[in-house]
Amino acid sequence: MLKRNILSNLAAGVLIAALTLLITPLQVHLLGIEAYGLIGFIATLQVVVSVLDFGLSSTITREIAGDHSPERQASQELLRTAVTLYWGLAVAIGILVVLVAGILARRWFNSETIDLVTLERALQVAALYLALRWPVALYTGVLAGTQRMDVLNVIKTGAITLRLAGGIVVLLLWRDLMAFLLWFGISAIVEVAAYVYAARRVMPGVSWRPGFSFAALRAIWSFSLQMAALAVLSMVLTQLDRLMISKMLPLDQLGFYSLAYTAATGISIIISSLSTALMPSFAAAHDAGARQTMLARYGSANEVMLYATGLILFSLVFFGRPLLELWVSPVAAAEAWLPLALLAGGFWLSAAVSNAYTSSIASRQPSGPLVISATTGVLYVPLMYWMIAGFGIDGAALAWLILHIGYIFTIIPWVHRRILKIPVLPWFTRLLLPSALLGCATFGLARAVSILWLPVSGRAPEFLALAAGAVAYSVLGYLLLGPDLKRSLSEGLRQVAVRLH
Repeated sequence: MLKRNILSNLAAGVLIAALTLLITPLQVHLLGIEAYGLIGFIATLQVVVSVLDFGLSSTITREIAGDHSPERQASQELLRTAVTLYWGLAVAIGILVVLVAGILARRWFNSETIDLVTLERALQVAALYLALRWPVALYTGVLAGTQRMDVLNVIKTGAITLRLAGGIVVLLLWRDLMAFLLWFGISAIVEVAAYVYAARRVMPGVSWRPGFSFAALRAIWSFSLQMAALAVLSMVLTQLDRLMISKMLPLDQLGFYSLAYTAATGISIIISSLSTALMPSFAAAHDAGARQTMLARYGSANEVMLYATGLILFSLVFFGRPLLELWVSPVAAAEAWLPLALLAGGFWLSAAVSNAYTSSIASRQPSGPLVISATTGVLYVPLMYWMIAGFGIDGAALAWLILHIGYIFTIIPWVHRRILKIPVLPWFTRLLLPSALLGCATFGLARAVSILWLPVSGRAPEFLALAAGAVAYSVLGYLLLGPDLKRSLSEGLRQVAVRLH
């Protein structure tokens, strides 16, 4: 089941990434860079309000994954309580965003092409989208907990396709920011309805009527509060760059930074694909006392994570500028290539840490990552401010990279020593360092060759060199994987080939 879930998540992630890459330049062209920056701000606002989740979605996934009662009846009261909380907060979020839209429009943005009235109305229309997407976390938690990643990914891919592709059709017909945001709200209605239907189908034996149980909350309050604190810290640390940029710099700079961030999120899609599948699997192994099974899965997941994300990372670090020129425009590439390289490096280090973090959550021991995140957050906020003030969006991306370098030397040792009870040094010497050297050697050499060719032959050699670097990295990286993992990957690819035929 784990292998099926990972493949399902990766397939959905690739489709979503491809669609995002296809649609983004169209959005920039049809909306303009400032309006695209506003869309990025709305996405950030969605993450900000997610702190009201209080860790419930992760807790629900964890509890359902470990619930072995008939038809998961032991989780019923928790689910009914969650339904009440999520839908009640959805209404509150929508009202709150409408009320503060005017204040945000007047006091937050530095816009040259979008007037204050349009900004305020845009945020009010976005309130519908933000409110309707809020309960999605509950139902994705249910689907992840029951390990129905196939259903989850079908809905996720379909919803994103509807939102992005439909949005382009709306822009082609009306060329209007308001119509575009209204379409986001309509697509959110369809999305949440699909999730509600799917959750009821995978857990038909429980009641989904709203209710409230203090006993259910007491049973999970300690773990949930720690997850809530992690969610707040995660929100601050992952959204601080764009929030500060939107306040401190012109709106077009947020647009360029959002482009770099979007391009780098291919790495985060892989992280999410693997982590979503691994968390319930780790939790089930931990609750069953199967320590060796959990360690084996952890080791294989680390190899796959760095191998898969490294292909994207080193492509963006060494060939980010020509890729941005091809994807959007030379102007966008000139502004965004350095933030892209730095952000990609930070995302790759995040991938390196992600399985250790998932292990701590699955083992019900999130205190270490919580303390580490709180400590680094105290340092990260002033660092981000100083870097943006001094270096603009380049500084913001560098601060992001520094943050994740810190996580490598804190979270990994804590989880290995306290939870997994395994040595720390081999993780660096046998996994992280070889992965970094492989990427720098293959893509770095390819970039050097392309630079030597460039004055004579134009841009074409850059993409030929990129392809050669990708092939070399893929082949050599595969050879470095463990024999069991190579065998498992080969079997998975054969199964996919058989299904395609």
